[in-house]
Amino acid sequence: KLRRLPVISRDRRLVGIVSLGDLATNGEAAWAGEALGGISRPGGDHSQTAH
Repeated sequence: KLRRLPVISRDRRLVGIVSLGDLATNGEAAWAGEALGGISRPGGDHSQTAH
């Protein structure tokens, strides 16, 4: 399960960590849905296979 997401600045530095639960419980359900939609969208330079 996905529980936390890194927050990255424009220059690709880690600036924080946020959980979808934090967004949802703070009245930001739309943001949580948008974040989950972006995570679930296929494509990009990633792989979920073991190497």
